[in-house]
Amino acid sequence: MNLFKKIIAAVPLSLLLTTFSVMASSIEEGREALQNEDYTVALENFRPLAEEGNPDAQALLGGMYLRGRGVEQNFEKAADWLKLAADQNDAIAQNNLGWLYQNGRGVSRDFQEAMRWYRQAAEQGMAGAQQNIAQMYYYGKGVSRDYSEAARWFELAAEQGLLKSQEILGDLYYRGVGVQQDYNKGVMWTRQAAEQGSATAQFNLGSAYSVGTGVTQSDTEAASWYLLAAEQGDPGAQFNLGNMYYQGRGVERSMEKSTQWYRLSAEQGEPDAQYFLAEAFAEGRGVSQDFSKAVHWYLRAAQNGDNDAKGDLQKLAEQGVEEANTALQELQ
Repeated sequence: MNLFKKIIAAVPLSLLLTTFSVMASSIEEGREALQNEDYTVALENFRPLAEEGNPDAQALLGGMYLRGRGVEQNFEKAADWLKLAADQNDAIAQNNLGWLYQNGRGVSRDFQEAMRWYRQAAEQGMAGAQQNIAQMYYYGKGVSRDYSEAARWFELAAEQGLLKSQEILGDLYYRGVGVQQDYNKGVMWTRQAAEQGSATAQFNLGSAYSVGTGVTQSDTEAASWYLLAAEQGDPGAQFNLGNMYYQGRGVERSMEKSTQWYRLSAEQGEPDAQYFLAEAFAEGRGVSQDFSKAVHWYLRAAQNGDNDAKGDLQKLAEQGVEEANTALQELQ
């Protein structure tokens, strides 16, 4: 009789294991479909399980509504599904739900509630949530601004490879904000972010090499990192690279390349680049001399607060450049 009972008891366990196996298979099939952008198959796998209460499926389905993948984007439905999964301690859902509260999407904006959900996910080791908490402390959203706490959470996320955390943490160490100033650690974290493609970190690393802060000074290295950031559109890097070509520091001197980089930076509103580009047109340096273009860029620089640009416009006006008189009137 005892043996019979044991056999009977084993049947439900076997069925339970089979159910879990099928469930896991459906989740993985749905994940793969999601990665392949086969949203119909993803929904077919996630929705039934989500409705049965599976937190993985609820989190994934909520994510689809959050991003509008395979369904019409709907923050309210995203919040509903994510809340169900978050209450079952799903870290992905908790982090995404925190984002909804932080941004007031599908729910009322509530920084404290956002922080509550971020923290639950972060304490499970989720790097994205750790970074989100760090940024809340960094900007003082939902909590009092606290750079020390921000640095602590950024470091946890940076150690897991998150680019933005590495980028900001490197800057904090450079400036000694929230942490004891340490140029070596600043370079270490900045380099990791730069190697992952962060234009900001590439610019910062170029600046470190330019002056020799935390690294051996090297114009060649500086120019190399500035180039990577400049090619991604960073206006500061474009301006600095223009200077290096103008001076022949770390690169072969070239007025043409200098002016090309000044132009790209100037077009993004960098006042110093606008001034130097105006000078290049006024002097015919790396470009054909063109007083109309010189006036245009002097005016742009002056409008952005460059006092020297206004003085140069006056000089051009005295030389009989009519456009310069018009520009001066515009500045009044």
